[in-house]
Amino acid sequence: MMNAGHIDLSKYRKEFPFTKEIVFLNHASFGPLPEKSWRATEEYYKYLRLKNMADADKEAFQILDNTRKLIADFIKANPEEVAFVTNTSYGLNVAAGGLDLKRGDKILLSDVEFPANVYPWTNLKQKGIETKFIPSRNRCFDIDDFVKAIDKRTKVLSISFVQYFNGFKNDLETIGKICEENDVFLVVDGIQGIGSVDLDVKKCKIDFLSCGGQKWLLSSLGTGFFYLSSEAKRKLNPCFFGWMGVDWGLNWTDLLKFDLKPFTSARKFEIGTFPYSLLWSMHASLQLLSQIGIKNIEKHNWELLNLLIDYLNDSPYQVESSLEPLHRSSILSFSGKNIKRLYEKLIKNKILVSFREGSIRVSPHFYNTKGEMERFVQML
Repeated sequence: MMNAGHIDLSKYRKEFPFTKEIVFLNHASFGPLPEKSWRATEEYYKYLRLKNMADADKEAFQILDNTRKLIADFIKANPEEVAFVTNTSYGLNVAAGGLDLKRGDKILLSDVEFPANVYPWTNLKQKGIETKFIPSRNRCFDIDDFVKAIDKRTKVLSISFVQYFNGFKNDLETIGKICEENDVFLVVDGIQGIGSVDLDVKKCKIDFLSCGGQKWLLSSLGTGFFYLSSEAKRKLNPCFFGWMGVDWGLNWTDLLKFDLKPFTSARKFEIGTFPYSLLWSMHASLQLLSQIGIKNIEKHNWELLNLLIDYLNDSPYQVESSLEPLHRSSILSFSGKNIKRLYEKLIKNKILVSFREGSIRVSPHFYNTKGEMERFVQML
């Protein structure tokens, strides 16, 4: 087992001053804003007071362009394939509402999906579109059962990159190949992986991915993005449309133009005015993550979780997460006797984790340390 600490944590922990009192191992619930991201929000409002609105717009749109590029780099996409949304659910509704699905078409889901990736699809029942849940095995998505479920009516598979309660990382590369061979549109809920697990959307042949920014991306609530592949199997049409879906060229002096064409990029799905202050903080957080590197973050998190796994393997507790390298993520869950009482004791002692589906869920990030994980183990 490798020792944690190959990342110089000292220069990053100052971004999270609460670590002086709290051991925060709950990034699968929400990610705290780094100090630099707080400052970025403040700088935006200061900028508005000091500059005229025309300059502010120019600066703001440059930040948006830079943010799209950072996101695209994380997932190995093109910036033109990235658009902003306010949360994962919004993005999934863009896909569910924008696909030209017909009565009798079928959508496949795992039976252990997070609700955000269920209700946008079951809502299509009113149009005569069927949703079928694929039974999981040991509460994990099973590719063999997925293959058996595909028939001529199957048009979409919507699945999580990383399972929310046990950290099971789906083999999207294999799933993507199967979807390509069967002309199945692949939609991915990326929120539990993007920012802590490396992903190549092109290699995995993902058609559409939606991700909120408030967890592993350490961004504000109300931020997020979706990716729409330029080679997607099916065309996605905006199910609603706004004035920011066309290119004004930052010219707000002649707004009586009602024949402008939509952007050819994913920006055509962006509706109206952006929450600039939130996106400026998101930009700062993404810069920080980019500086460290997603692969470095993933490696670091594994090393910390290995310390926990070493203890759990010879303890009264049971690991509920897959330990196969192909399916590991930055989330680890374990169960045991009186587990809810243990969870309450951890919270009381300022070690913040989650209680999900009968297990304690642990989700460290790059600024967590070996010492913090050892303190956690001592409490267990």
